[in-house]
Amino acid sequence: MNSIAWSRSPGPLLAALAFAAPLATSSPAQSPAPDVTLGTYVVSATRTLQDPALAPSSVTLLPLADLQEAQVADLRTALSETPGVVVANSGARGGQSSIFLRGANSDETLFVVDGVRLNTTTASYVNFLGGADLAGLDRIEVLRGPQSTLYGSSAMGGVILLETARGSGAPSGDLSGYAGSFGSLGAGVGSQGGLGAFDYSASLTRQQTDNDRAYNAFGAWNYSERLDDQVTPSLLVGSTLRGQVSHYEEPGPTTYPSPGDVQTVADLATAYADFRSGQTFDSRLTAAWYQDEYTWDKDAPDEYYARNSRDILDWQNSWQAAPWAELVGGVNAEQSYYQAGGLTTDRLMAGYLSSTFKPAAGVELTAGLRRDDFNTAGAATTGRAGAAWVLKGGLTKLRATYGTGFNAPTPDERYGEPPYLIPNPGIRPERSRGWDAGLDRTILEGRVTLQATWFENRFRDLLEDEITNPVTYAGQEVNVDRARTSGVELGLGARPSPLLTLRAAYTYLEAWDESAGQRLIQRPRHTLDAGAERRLTRGWLAGAGVHLVSDRVDGAYAPSPLPGYATVRLYTSWAIRRNLVAKLRVENLLNRRYQEVAGYPALPLGVYAGTEWRF
Repeated sequence: MNSIAWSRSPGPLLAALAFAAPLATSSPAQSPAPDVTLGTYVVSATRTLQDPALAPSSVTLLPLADLQEAQVADLRTALSETPGVVVANSGARGGQSSIFLRGANSDETLFVVDGVRLNTTTASYVNFLGGADLAGLDRIEVLRGPQSTLYGSSAMGGVILLETARGSGAPSGDLSGYAGSFGSLGAGVGSQGGLGAFDYSASLTRQQTDNDRAYNAFGAWNYSERLDDQVTPSLLVGSTLRGQVSHYEEPGPTTYPSPGDVQTVADLATAYADFRSGQTFDSRLTAAWYQDEYTWDKDAPDEYYARNSRDILDWQNSWQAAPWAELVGGVNAEQSYYQAGGLTTDRLMAGYLSSTFKPAAGVELTAGLRRDDFNTAGAATTGRAGAAWVLKGGLTKLRATYGTGFNAPTPDERYGEPPYLIPNPGIRPERSRGWDAGLDRTILEGRVTLQATWFENRFRDLLEDEITNPVTYAGQEVNVDRARTSGVELGLGARPSPLLTLRAAYTYLEAWDESAGQRLIQRPRHTLDAGAERRLTRGWLAGAGVHLVSDRVDGAYAPSPLPGYATVRLYTSWAIRRNLVAKLRVENLLNRRYQEVAGYPALPLGVYAGTEWRF
């Protein structure tokens, strides 16, 4: 794995290169191998547990405990601190947020939540991400590069994996609350525990703010639940529920104000059965239902409503054929319903096979193949291969991967939506191919970890609107565009003393629309995120972070330079008692005026205070 440790307990390469997640737990379907410490494994790279010290893929496991200490309260901020990830938010808290992972389009990054593909080309994640917090999660992974071989459509830039927390041990809970600038208020409650073979967890949070612009209030509920029952030593059954209900006053861009109310509802429910035969075979069957609703309400003639629903069935099997060989295979079936005026449907059938081999000590090879077939959007075959070599001594790892990806067009793009969208049954899925190569190095007896990755992706058959009637502006989707992204990801993690932790992540990105001969918008050439944290006393913690973005363009039709920016944040916390903590943080300390998306001002300086009680 090529992530840089924020962990406060650095050790050999396994621990140093993993973002340790102390709260992470696993079901028998994900039971760690004997030589993998809980919290230092990754799941997304092979869809099974994998030792990050050997993983060829470029994957980061975000440290939820450290994010909590740093008072990172929302998902988009956590992701923006990760190498290769650019997050562009349309304004303030609650605004639509897009991810450009290694420069791929915003709809070419796939969220996988509780083992289920969350977003599709039709069902976007942008409203969910704009209001998502970190409550009820115990695992966040960022997997970079084309990943359609394991996950299918929309995984051209990479995958973001989220997992609902599993309860365990004695029952416990927490209460939290905060207040701050812009009329911001928030509260949360959580509970988890185990009762014999039965484990549970649940969380509920509420957040609201007026933000800084007129007519820009935001409010949201986020909730989660997970139940697990170890019916027999070999059989686990369980369920999860994650949801979000939000309301956002959208003022529109400053250049063209267009106020309206945005209301969204998103729910994902899963039920699963996991059967393990000894330590060599595991079979997991997951049934899921996902639905998101979007309502835009301005004036009666302009009201818009859309609903996406999907029924999902996923069956995955893994076989440890030998100590040096593992095979993973499965099938995925989905039925999609999209309503926006009329109703369109789509059906997906997919199958995949992936293998991991360890032919020698310190060497790991991976390879896989997948076939996806949509009854309306077409079919695609993708493949992926990777290799990693840990040099003698275990402090240096060389790694490389190559893979292909695709993004299926929507049924409307293929069959039209009269009168403005003309059918084009011949359009093909968007496609990509990409590779990366990197080095991970631990020095100074594990106190410093370094990471460097060089990557390149090429995209073809990208879809674009082509106007065929200049009077009515009617047109159709056509495969005409080509694009290329390349760059370097660098990371540093250090712990000079037991009380001081340092981190830094830098991304250099070149992103070009080769069809138009111009740069892709909202992809900065330079992105830097760095932080330092110091424990002043046993109960007093203080830290600071900086986020810098420079050299970027924006504008849908005529991209033009958009000024860069640098923001600084400070935070501190004090343990009043062992289970009661007071917190204070300052965002945008220097009060910089900037825009992540042209026309949408970000928030100025803000101060927030809160408490957390664990019981």
